Amino acid sequence: MIWLSRRSFMPLCLLLAIAACTDEKNPAQQYGNTTVQTYRNVQKFEKKIDLQQAQKSLQEFYAANGRYPADLNELSHFSGLALDSGQYDYDATTGSLTPKQ
Repeated sequence: MIWLSRRSFMPLCLLLAIAACTDEKNPAQQYGNTTVQTYRNVQKFEKKIDLQQAQKSLQEFYAANGRYPADLNELSHFSGLALDSGQYDYDATTGSLTPKQ
């Protein structure tokens, strides 16, 4: 005995598929969420490492020249690091380097 006609079977399948996609326990959705979160964590880690390398280069520049570089371009030429001045706030008098918010 068939209790669903072909006419009502397709909408029911579509409804079940949509419900499965919005379920938090959907493996594909969990994998996607985990992948995106991992990517974001890697980006944060890279920014932190880049900042630490730049700060170390500032210390090396100061040790070699007795002063801090006038700007990040001067530091880039000294250290070989590719520094984007749009990403950092730099104070040449104190050698303070912080990420822009």
